[in-house]
Amino acid sequence: MREGLLTNAILNKLEEKTGELLDLSFTIMFNPRKLTRGMGLYRDHNYPIYKRINNLKSSPYFDFSDDNFYLNNSGRIKIIENIIKKKKKIRKWDGVWRAIIFDVPEKKRYQRNSLRRELRSMGFKELQHSIWITPFDVENELLCLLKLWHKDFKGDIRLLNIKEITHDADIKKTFRLV
Repeated sequence: MREGLLTNAILNKLEEKTGELLDLSFTIMFNPRKLTRGMGLYRDHNYPIYKRINNLKSSPYFDFSDDNFYLNNSGRIKIIENIIKKKKKIRKWDGVWRAIIFDVPEKKRYQRNSLRRELRSMGFKELQHSIWITPFDVENELLCLLKLWHKDFKGDIRLLNIKEITHDADIKKTFRLV
């Protein structure tokens, strides 16, 4: 098992087992010995796994302290982005559009462009210059990501739930909802 595969396996296991992922007041930690036993990996049979677990100390997704790994903000972001990707695959639409509108000063162009890239990667489409839209119910995940991405974000971001948009046939076609 390569290191990247182990990291992804651990992130997937944490996603399955962690209901508090979106609550940033919770610290998410795991003991590598207990986790690998729970995943069916044992020290006696697979020494390289423990060597790779030791290498996780340099992972961008975990912090290591007191023989435990703690999921850091980068790890949370990665798991939440995976959750959003899974939700995008479910094509059942509840008829509500989710929109994000933002006003970011020109001085913070880098943050604005970064936000656009992230929205695009999550499946949002640009409706107008600072209005992005999706049919997927990702509001809770998006709110959490915004807190994690931009602790010092300078700008105004608002989320909207929209029941109806006039002339939305082209948007529905974009999202393959028709």
